[in-house]
Amino acid sequence: MPRFPWLPLPVARLALALAVIAIMVLALMPMTAVPVTTAWDKLDHVLAFFTLALLAEQAFPGWSFWRGLVLGLLAFGVGVEIAQWFTPDREASLLDVMADGIGIAIYGAVRQLTAAWIQAVAG
Repeated sequence: MPRFPWLPLPVARLALALAVIAIMVLALMPMTAVPVTTAWDKLDHVLAFFTLALLAEQAFPGWSFWRGLVLGLLAFGVGVEIAQWFTPDREASLLDVMADGIGIAIYGAVRQLTAAWIQAVAG
C-alpha cells in the first residue's frame, strides 16, 4: 500500500508506538477490566494486528513488508502471548498468534489489491 502523503513519518512512528503500547496494556490487564472489545477475542486479535500492519508499513516505508514487518509483528504477537503466560487472569494461546497472523495476512491482501487497483487506474 502506498504511503499516506498526509501522514508525516514521525507521526506514523508515534502512532505505531502508541498502538503497540495500547495493545500490550490491553493484553495484560485482567479480562474483566478490558474496556474495548468486540466480544470475540480472535476478532480483537485480527483487528489489532491489521491495524499494526498498516501503521508499521506507514512508519517504516523502506522495509520489506513480507520479510521484515510481518516477522516483527508476529514476534510481537508471540511476545504478548509469552507475557500473558506469566500474567494472572490471562492465558497464552497459539490460536491468538494465528489470529494475529490472519490480521496481518488480511492487511497484506488488501495492500496487494490496492496496489493493483492503483496501477490499473494509473494506466
